[in-house]
Amino acid sequence: MTEFVELTAEEYGKFYASSDQRTFLNSPEAMEHLRMRNRDIIYFGVKKNGTLAGACALSSFAIAKKMFRCYYAQRGFMLDYSDEEVLHCMCENVKKYAKKHRGLFLIIDPYINYYELDIEGKRVEGGYDNSYVAENLKKEGFIHREFTFDNSQRSQAAFMFVMDLTDRTEAQVLKEISQQTRWCINRTIKQGVEVRELSIDELDIFIRMEEKTAKRRNFDMYSDSYYKQMYEAYGDHMKVLLASLSPLHLLEALSKEAEALEKEKAEIEEKLQETPGSRKFLKKQKVNEEAFEINAKKQAEARELQEKYGDEIHLASSIFTVYDNECVYYASAAEEEFRNYFGPYAIQWYMIRWCIEHHVNRYNFYGISGDFREDADDYGVYEFKKGFGGTVEQMIGDFILVLNKPAYALYEKLK
Repeated sequence: MTEFVELTAEEYGKFYASSDQRTFLNSPEAMEHLRMRNRDIIYFGVKKNGTLAGACALSSFAIAKKMFRCYYAQRGFMLDYSDEEVLHCMCENVKKYAKKHRGLFLIIDPYINYYELDIEGKRVEGGYDNSYVAENLKKEGFIHREFTFDNSQRSQAAFMFVMDLTDRTEAQVLKEISQQTRWCINRTIKQGVEVRELSIDELDIFIRMEEKTAKRRNFDMYSDSYYKQMYEAYGDHMKVLLASLSPLHLLEALSKEAEALEKEKAEIEEKLQETPGSRKFLKKQKVNEEAFEINAKKQAEARELQEKYGDEIHLASSIFTVYDNECVYYASAAEEEFRNYFGPYAIQWYMIRWCIEHHVNRYNFYGISGDFREDADDYGVYEFKKGFGGTVEQMIGDFILVLNKPAYALYEKLK
């Protein structure tokens, strides 16, 4: 026996905390963020034999000159989609509610994987298959919208790149990531790149950097108020990180490197005195001389940076959402002229280590387009995330339930 009920925010939050379909986008904090953006929020649940078996946070806003409303269950209903009795109760009653309140359509995008994929985005033979979720939603009248591969027409990310940190140590993760990524991380350490958290009063550092990144890469960004409201809504569940470089610290590191090269030079010269003309040590001497030249050039660059930019140079900044079960790499920005200092790698390595320390086992690098061709527009984004190791995940997708077919047809035509 099932019963459809309206939930309080507290009741929804309690159910959310125990659901394996929870993520930052269906969290109580996400609903507060939507409310700040003038969305109406209502919570529903389905009880089965007196026990809450499903929950839904339903947001809505006016469209078509306020004649109708769009309803959206962000990241879907939290329930067992194989339990058709509970699913039907939720779908039927949410549909009735939305229709009663001028709903034109309802969109859901459950936080459930479709098929199991590997690191290359290829389907794993014998892996899990959750296509039954789509089939059961279709039985309820939902249309499974086609996947796109440019992130432009989705409610939320449909393809993601995820790393499992369960029972892994910092040393294990560093050893298992790609050689190129490990080299970049080690460079940030060697160059003294530092990572710190920004307060809400410093959020403009991220926003201004994001503006330049959006202009350079030709994408639309959210407004200043969006990020500030997000920070207020998510509170401790949101981290804004900044990777920066201190030219003074860089000079100190380069000075130590020069001292080590000087010591190496003396050792090589001593060996050459013992074995004049040794190819081995002549080669080492040449490498040492080249390293000295590079070091001197870098020291000169560091002095120029200090003179031009002062004591702290902002390299990159990123936003993460953090819950006990998942960390999500939500947004990022970087200064193009300082890309050779690898700020984004320093931020990722900082946050991965933080998650290991705090036992957050799911590290979600978040959205990729799902187009894995090397000439794809965002292949570089995928390649960057792939370098840390993990797997591709494809969400079950977007589903739309049209509530007023004649009006929706006209709405789509006009849109």
